[in-house]
Amino acid sequence: MIPALIGAGVRLAGLLEAENRALAALDLAAAAALAEPKRAAVEAFVAAEATARRSGARAGESEREAVRGLAERLNDLAAANRRMLERALAAQDALVRVLSEAAQPVDGRYVASGAPRPVRHAAPAVTLAAQL
Repeated sequence: MIPALIGAGVRLAGLLEAENRALAALDLAAAAALAEPKRAAVEAFVAAEATARRSGARAGESEREAVRGLAERLNDLAAANRRMLERALAAQDALVRVLSEAAQPVDGRYVASGAPRPVRHAAPAVTLAAQL
């Protein structure tokens, strides 16, 4: 039971690392492609952990160290993943806002007669960097 838990954890860690690399590069398409495999890996890890608990499996000394190290690795990867997902979503939101503002009608083309014409300021220049 413990080897299955370790295997599921290693698989999940690998997917988190891959997603984190994609997010660090702001490759949102690659990160999104990993969503389903990551969900499946999380489910497999949770199931393996539940099976190990139900069976009362006890880890040997070497397995205990492997599980402890894997737990720390997964915690670190998950925390980094959360931070990078939040940054990627913020960057995507900023880009959508800039594009939305740019798509607005220019200088009141559709103003009712007699109404003051709204002044539209030029949208600021935007640069996206991979390191947010």
